[in-house]
Amino acid sequence: MKAVIFDLGNVLVNYDGKATLKAISDLAEVSLEALLAHNQTVDHAFGTGQLSGPDYYALLGQKFGLAASYDSFVAACCRYQRRNEAALAFVRELQAREDVAVGIISNTNEVHASWLHANLPELKQFSSVILSNEVGLIKPDPAIFKLALHQLGVLPEQALFVDDVAENVVGGTAVGLPSHLHKTWSLTRSFIEKWLQLS
Repeated sequence: MKAVIFDLGNVLVNYDGKATLKAISDLAEVSLEALLAHNQTVDHAFGTGQLSGPDYYALLGQKFGLAASYDSFVAACCRYQRRNEAALAFVRELQAREDVAVGIISNTNEVHASWLHANLPELKQFSSVILSNEVGLIKPDPAIFKLALHQLGVLPEQALFVDDVAENVVGGTAVGLPSHLHKTWSLTRSFIEKWLQLS
């Protein structure tokens, strides 16, 4: 058995982080710089599930006086997430192969995770799905990669990790995972197919 482990944001799901932050800062009527400074103090807690969506929303109210509804906040958070249909079709095809398992490791939060569960029914088909806020771990923590390998039932050398963030690719490599920095799907698909043939 071989496994291919994918990140979600800007790999299987198109996501514009800058536009999302701008949408939230506009909703809260604060500068983007002020929101970024605030996020530096809460991002880890939000990403590991220590802060829920309502918790984060409440903090925006306390710090910036956010008056918009929670539903409006959620809409701003998720406005710039879209399925990458071609990528998801390829990964569904991988999962259908007898000797390949598909895993997911995504740094996310409760708000985005809810959107993912609602809009990516494929997640139910994959052999392992790890969302950082649901397991209390965040890339590039070695423990999150080891958890994925355990769930997939493979050794590090039997799995390939694909992510668009260099720091996370380094984290995968550090635990012995062959890892690929995703830039374009033409390159990534070719890399995956060659790795499956040669490994």
